[in-house]
Amino acid sequence: GLGRFEPVPGDALSQGYFRALNRQAAAFALLADLSMMLLGGALKRRERLSARLGDVLSYLYLSSAALKRYHDLGSPEHMQPLLRWAMEESLGQAEKALDKLLDNFPNRFVGCALRVLVFPFGRRHTGPSDELDAEVAALIGRSKGDPALEELLAGCFRPQAEGDPVAALQRACDLLDEAAPLHKVLHQAIKEGNAYPAPGQSAIDAAVASGALQAEEGYRLHAAEQARRAVIDVDAFDKEMLRLTQGRIR
Repeated sequence: GLGRFEPVPGDALSQGYFRALNRQAAAFALLADLSMMLLGGALKRRERLSARLGDVLSYLYLSSAALKRYHDLGSPEHMQPLLRWAMEESLGQAEKALDKLLDNFPNRFVGCALRVLVFPFGRRHTGPSDELDAEVAALIGRSKGDPALEELLAGCFRPQAEGDPVAALQRACDLLDEAAPLHKVLHQAIKEGNAYPAPGQSAIDAAVASGALQAEEGYRLHAAEQARRAVIDVDAFDKEMLRLTQGRIR
């Protein structure tokens, strides 16, 4: 009924973002209405101004979509890092566009007055932190089957063909994830001087020769390293090939 307070939906995490989204939506509506009132048809010719309004609307839409997805999934805990990143990125970009819009508002006096309304305590969202970036990067690097990663990749085409770059990247991630404990053993062996390689010998083979690693463990580390090199190496050409190429260009 009239006057009834409707609670903010979601859990403790998403409720704060719902409130932030409501604040930005109200600020956008106010600035859009005032821009139309002050400029009328000239707003379309003020392309930077109208573009920033469009940017705010776009990021508000992305924020709404992220919140809806999280809410529809039942607010799963494993999706919280992804929600936080998406909301901080979208709300941060929306605030950046609002900030620039106020800096360049046609009426400077009105722009200063609006800034007090829109940002009474300054900007609240400046984008994802380095710590949050690292948390999401670690999530993306997890092996297949992880619920957050599977949800993130839902609906995406994941090729499995031999030689496909995406398939090679996934294989490298899987092998490196499986070999992570062995890498710790290898690093400890190197630290203790039990994997000192002879000329032309790899540290992995040296660790196997010293007994720090079993032969099968060394094989798994080599396979992971080869998969890693396959996705990070760039094309290499010998000097003779480069000279022939330069001659054709000339």
